[in-house]
Amino acid sequence: MSPTGLPIGRVAALVGLAALLLPAVPVRSATPAKTPASTQADMKPVLRKAPPVMTVAEAEQLVQKNPKDTNAYLALGGAYRRSRRFQQAAEAFQKMAALDPQNSTAHYSLGAVYMDMNRPKDAEREIRKSLALSPKDPGAHLQLGIWYVSQGRNDDAIAEFKTATTLQPPLAEAWNKLGRVQAELGQTNDAVTSYKKALDIDSTNVGALNNLGNSYYGMGKIPEATALYRRALEVDPKSQEAIYNLGVAFADAQIYNEALNYWRQVAAIDSTTEVANNARSSIEVLQQYLDQQKASAAPSQAPAPGHN
Repeated sequence: MSPTGLPIGRVAALVGLAALLLPAVPVRSATPAKTPASTQADMKPVLRKAPPVMTVAEAEQLVQKNPKDTNAYLALGGAYRRSRRFQQAAEAFQKMAALDPQNSTAHYSLGAVYMDMNRPKDAEREIRKSLALSPKDPGAHLQLGIWYVSQGRNDDAIAEFKTATTLQPPLAEAWNKLGRVQAELGQTNDAVTSYKKALDIDSTNVGALNNLGNSYYGMGKIPEATALYRRALEVDPKSQEAIYNLGVAFADAQIYNEALNYWRQVAAIDSTTEVANNARSSIEVLQQYLDQQKASAAPSQAPAPGHN
């Protein structure tokens, strides 16, 4: 499934959608769309938020100050991974495991980056090592579930995600990943419930905001969906998924120039991601459509008939 799970060209005869979407430009100053009162109550923000993440420079400085601190290497590995510097992320997690071989977080974090590097066997080894060290670590169960998804084993993935949701500390991402698989299997209502539980734990979980928005979009709840995409952008103005999703909404509303603008932003942020590839494909398809429309609307160039 694509990041939105939605094709270009969804029926766009939605009353007031154009007026709803236009104020969202530019992305960085987007404000949430107004939604019905009942929906606003469903989406009310919770107080709990994830702690701020470190930049690579901040994490490198932390390691320099605390070269024996496993948490410093955890922060460094996470920063490298977010920057797609996967080899350096793996080295940071390996150093963390060397400092504390019994640290389950080090092993499942290493497993996660091995998945990024397309090394599934190494990933499974490290994740199972983590579980052997700490069978009740929710992070290890979460990562094993993600590994199962990568292998097409959705039933096993669901079992692991559900296990992760029963353990402490609560992980928003376990509910988010559970919802994603449920959505893949067509279990829309269950997916919506899971995404909401993720946001109850962490109201800033960008993945859950986007995924809940996608579910609502598929249900025809367009204002609710676009409000969630904008909330995701408030948390992360460079969320490629949220920007791409808004582009889809503009395209469906037949506001084509804005759709193209949003998709171009996606590709400009990071051209190497799957979302960027989808954005480029969407731009190509939409541009071809617009060119065809322009050509069909052009006046005929045939000469006027002469008069004898």
